[in-house]
Amino acid sequence: MPWGRKDERAALERALEAAAGLKVGAWTSVEAIAMLAIEAQGRPEAEALYESARRASTSLAAGSWDSIRALTWLARARRELGLDAER
Repeated sequence: MPWGRKDERAALERALEAAAGLKVGAWTSVEAIAMLAIEAQGRPEAEALYESARRASTSLAAGSWDSIRALTWLARARRELGLDAER
């Protein structure tokens, strides 16, 4: 975007675009993508976002406050998206 121009798109649209260009590979990214999945509920991207965060979480070591927060958001996303069983 050229300098001086404002991005007038909705925050969710901007977040989805930003997320599409980033790799999910740390607890902070798992947390952010899980939160984005919740906000995108009802959109086609929601479940794919959740799955991306879930898959990334399986390769990360739990045991920090960041992991607890991210896993809690992931559990909430699963519940709010109606994905009853953890995959």
